[in-house]
Amino acid sequence: MKEEVLHKPVLAERLIDLLNLSRFAHSKLRGKLIDATFGLGGYERLMTELNLDILGIEIDPKTIKEAEKVVSGFCRSRLSFRLVQGNFRDIKDIAKKENFTEVDAIIFDLGVSSFQLDSPSYGISFRYPESPLDMRLEREISEIKASDLLNTLSESQLTSLFAVVLNENLSKRIARLVTETRKKKSFEKVKDLLELVDKLGLKKGKLHPATKVFLALRMAVNSELENLKSALPDSFSLLKKGGRLSVISFHSGEDKIVKEFFESLRDRGLGNLLTKKPIAPFEDEILANPRSRSARLRVIEKI
Repeated sequence: MKEEVLHKPVLAERLIDLLNLSRFAHSKLRGKLIDATFGLGGYERLMTELNLDILGIEIDPKTIKEAEKVVSGFCRSRLSFRLVQGNFRDIKDIAKKENFTEVDAIIFDLGVSSFQLDSPSYGISFRYPESPLDMRLEREISEIKASDLLNTLSESQLTSLFAVVLNENLSKRIARLVTETRKKKSFEKVKDLLELVDKLGLKKGKLHPATKVFLALRMAVNSELENLKSALPDSFSLLKKGGRLSVISFHSGEDKIVKEFFESLRDRGLGNLLTKKPIAPFEDEILANPRSRSARLRVIEKI
């Protein structure tokens, strides 16, 4: 696989440091790491000098096939991999099935990978107007596509869907326009939604006007917030004492869920917050990888 299509890991050095993984570099200690959003193993490519057993979980079967090729290219004797296709909402069941509990660290990178964004078949990116408006990451299980939501949900349901990411007034405008548009023509391709966004006349800033509209749909299609709420407590239960849970979020809704969960663990005396405030990328990282601009990292240690 060409280097340019590999996912560029966000906040990688600081994440590895906060997870205290360096202790597995120059000793006989062997650590256990779960990467709950493995992608193409972006973080693991920076861990080749560490003594680690790694359980990688990846939702998308197409991505996991590519990941197996990538891993074979940088695998070292110190790293041991098990890659499993699955949704991180099932992390506890997957870990128990793989006999992979009492772990030292867990990683969640909630952004979709560059591989998925750059592939026309997913319909996630508005750079491919002729792609089907799909957005499903679990195509073997999920039947509901983004186009289905646009073509069938009521105006109030659509308003709630978009309000997860956008303000209420704009969400209402989009929902009303969707219901009016589909009376004449159903939503099938990416370009159909792009044309709708153009009609809104939104000002162009650093983000493309369609960015958050597409984000809201993708999150709804894949039940991303619901899955996160379910996965966090199960993940924390898999940590050994002193183990650390890290989450990189890309949206305020995700970060709020992580923040509130971590603070509840602290308040109950179960966890030690290692990031009082979320860690954001440095300017040079944003310049090198513009997709990292909204990333926020939080880490908690199990007491």
